[in-house]
Amino acid sequence: MIERTLVLLKPDAVKRGLMGEIITRFEKVGMKIVAMRLVAVTEEQAKKHYTEDISIRRGEHVRQYLVDFVVPGPVVAMIIEGVDAIENVRMMVGATEPKSAVPGTIRGDYSHVSYSHADAEKKVVANLIHASSDKADAEREIGVWFEPQEIAEYKTVHEIHTL
Repeated sequence: MIERTLVLLKPDAVKRGLMGEIITRFEKVGMKIVAMRLVAVTEEQAKKHYTEDISIRRGEHVRQYLVDFVVPGPVVAMIIEGVDAIENVRMMVGATEPKSAVPGTIRGDYSHVSYSHADAEKKVVANLIHASSDKADAEREIGVWFEPQEIAEYKTVHEIHTL
């Protein structure tokens, strides 16, 4: 099934110059970027993205750490389209806690921070990237970052030249 998912390259990925490397990984497996932009994130936008549900599951302090982390930005927001995109992108991204992410995943290759370290430092786990967790989150999150007219419709070479 062809799906769309939201991916955010967080400020740590942008500031480390990993944008091209991460985008290339998605393109190399045949994913299609249908919307993308560099964003100066407002607190309001960050709170729409990191909903109160995070407060319930992880605590309000975690939500506030996430908001405080992305607001200084910048963030690269993109919509990625592909077969089972939500699941496939999340597999490529790796575990949320970087120290648990296996090598070969984006987080496993480029980050190493643990929850315990972040908690001791009273800061967010710098894990480079966000990917929607399921179809409902993808739809909601895409609406936070993009207007429908900003999403491009096009065919890749692979879609045009099928065997």
